[in-house]
Amino acid sequence: MPARRRPRGADKDTFIREFPAAVVYDLSVPDEATIRVPPRSTWTSGPHWHESHTEFLQVLAGRARITLSGRTFDVGPEDGVVTVPRRAVHEWRRAGSPGESTGEREEELVVKEWTEPKDGAKEVFFRNLNGLILDAAADGEKSSGALLELELWNLFWRADNYPVILNSSWIGGIATKIVMGAAVVLGWVLGCKGVYEEYSSR
Repeated sequence: MPARRRPRGADKDTFIREFPAAVVYDLSVPDEATIRVPPRSTWTSGPHWHESHTEFLQVLAGRARITLSGRTFDVGPEDGVVTVPRRAVHEWRRAGSPGESTGEREEELVVKEWTEPKDGAKEVFFRNLNGLILDAAADGEKSSGALLELELWNLFWRADNYPVILNSSWIGGIATKIVMGAAVVLGWVLGCKGVYEEYSSR
């Protein structure tokens, strides 16, 4: 049975996930997300692409390591906005080795994300992503539980977010869509929709 969904509205614009993959999502500004990744966090966006949205990333503090269309580079506040075209596989995280400390005073990574068109999809995605993960954790389910995975794949489908499961070639793209299609059908049977009013409304 899916985790119990706890209503979250305008009073819940900040979502905090704990270590090792610690991250804070601030959704207080419509159509954008400010994401904070503390030192030693192993959090990553995971490699994925969008088919109907161009994404923009702007580092406000710290340094991000971005992989975009097979090219990896570090970005800081001085580098301006990084444009992620539609269908471009991309991933970002803290610069440096995941989860390791350099021994020096490390700065929190702060990144602002937004998309074009500004249709509310990013906010709906992050509200439901965090609602599902945090509620599963609160109910004592493992974050890798099968029902949670099914919910997340249904969310990915509804929110134009395609995770890479094999590689970034056309074969990998087909594999992602096959898995996503199967998850949507199974989700329909089991009542796992991925997007819920309890999470989505402000």
